[in-house]
Amino acid sequence: MSLPELFFTERQKHLLSWAEGGPVLAHMEDAETLRITSPAPHGEPRTPHDIAVTGDALLYAQASESFVSFALDGDRLDVTHHALDGTRHGWSTALPTAPRGRWALQDVIETRSATGGTGFALTVVDEDEEEGEAEGDTLLLVAEGAGTVSHRPRAIGTLVHWDEGAAVVVLREDRGPFQPQLHAEPLDDPARPVVTTEGRWLDGRDGEALVLTDAPGAPRLALWNLRDGSLRHPDAEAGPEAGPGPEAVSGPDGSSGPGVGPGSGAASGPVDDARFIGAGTSSALVVRTYEGTDRAWLLDLASGAAEPLDTPGAGRLLLRVATPRGAGLYGLSTTEGTSYRWIGPDGAVECAPGAVPPDPALTPPAHTYLGSTPALVYEPPGETTAAVIALHGGPESQERDELRWDGLYRELLHRGVLVVGLDYTGSSGYGDAFLRRPWKDWETAFRRDLDACLTALRDRGVTADRTALLGGSFGGSLALLGCVLAEDLAGAVAAAPLTDIRRQAARAAADDARYTAWFSERYDLASPLARQRTFDPEHLTTAGPKQRVVIVHGENDRVTSFEDSSTLVARARELGLPWSLTADASGHVPDDADEARFRHDQVRDALAAVLDLP
Repeated sequence: MSLPELFFTERQKHLLSWAEGGPVLAHMEDAETLRITSPAPHGEPRTPHDIAVTGDALLYAQASESFVSFALDGDRLDVTHHALDGTRHGWSTALPTAPRGRWALQDVIETRSATGGTGFALTVVDEDEEEGEAEGDTLLLVAEGAGTVSHRPRAIGTLVHWDEGAAVVVLREDRGPFQPQLHAEPLDDPARPVVTTEGRWLDGRDGEALVLTDAPGAPRLALWNLRDGSLRHPDAEAGPEAGPGPEAVSGPDGSSGPGVGPGSGAASGPVDDARFIGAGTSSALVVRTYEGTDRAWLLDLASGAAEPLDTPGAGRLLLRVATPRGAGLYGLSTTEGTSYRWIGPDGAVECAPGAVPPDPALTPPAHTYLGSTPALVYEPPGETTAAVIALHGGPESQERDELRWDGLYRELLHRGVLVVGLDYTGSSGYGDAFLRRPWKDWETAFRRDLDACLTALRDRGVTADRTALLGGSFGGSLALLGCVLAEDLAGAVAAAPLTDIRRQAARAAADDARYTAWFSERYDLASPLARQRTFDPEHLTTAGPKQRVVIVHGENDRVTSFEDSSTLVARARELGLPWSLTADASGHVPDDADEARFRHDQVRDALAAVLDLP
């Protein structure tokens, strides 16, 4: 199995728990079977066990470490717990009668029941509700041995938390491109106002919640009181010794490795994810990104003191599960491969390898500044013969060491290609001012970034004609723009790029009108000049006449337009430019292992052609 197929297959597995020094994982074996695999004790083989996917919903209950299936039968709900050891336990409960016909289950989340065990909150609708009546959702709280509690929410949104102790439910109102609104709605008194905050929901327990605020410019962890609506940022209470704040962009004239302790800045890097850990709400496991590398911290929510945890070799850390026994992380890195980590409530760390092994010939990337533009630089193990400037999508994202392009960087490095993962102006992770700086003038901002990068490469002996741009999604758009700005570049490979900003904005606004304001704030859509619109077919096809440009795009892309890319390439070829389009049947990103391998191979071969690699 190729590395792209191996990596894609592993990413589809769900980290559930930890046993015998390794991860307990689950994946869909087929459309009707969920397969659970556990580590082999003392090297002995252990047979996986399967769970039949039946009923109306299947949920992994983290508190009890079991899968739970739900089946509606009229006014009765049948619930079956499937423990990770293969044992089963079932129970049933009566539901209130639907007003007109039968309940249809829309969603289910885990909660804590008043009896002290695991409970579940169901979102149901009356399937016989007539068009135009719009009675909305009904929320039902069920638990074994307890009566059903019903609630009709006043606030708009999807249920994310039911807190019996605080007598509130929390609903998330999605707002398209903008941060969600979170509504904490009282259960016990209709006269009590709904309290609201803006941010991403992370976790809730005992009347308090972890929320990510101020994203994407300067994401911060907040503790939200569900009773009175007050919001507190625990990291602000740690004092100045915790390092620079989220607006800081340190070391613009030098390079450094990732910080690992308070005082280095890592403790105050942008928050990526967090969960309560252990009993109560006194501590949280927090994942922060600092200089392109994720670090895990144990945060005292009262004092704001942060203790760094031992997670070497993981460029990116994905927080996958949080149970009463601890939390599980999935790590991935270009040089170090993939791994699993388990964090105990006391901060103890266990580690096990993943499917992608380390590459001992490679060294981890160095975080540096090219002028004032941050970047991750991957050095080849031998002589450098060419360079690739890699541009992430978004734009409001950032470059991380996370096996980008399904391990393609590894192949490039072994072929003597230096890789620069560029956090161009407009990326997240470096403060709100850095993120907003290029709005409505992307060309000026990216010209400065690209010039600084090409100057640094030239100082290393790599000329522009031995340098290619590689980008995906919005990064692909910048790769095409780069060929306009620097005609001596070898060329570009753009995967699923945005190639007509006005058409893209119109399609997005047709689905959700809020995108009109989002696009208008960032791009000069109204300008009659193609150059000022920047991401416009007329402007993008003013690239150099000898630059090789390859666009790779899935015909079923629902994010950016395959048709727009086809039109752009046709225009370029009419102008005599050596551009080509490679199509596949995928969406915006590959949907299965075969598509992942095909996309990887097409991008690899396109870069080899652009750079004339042996």
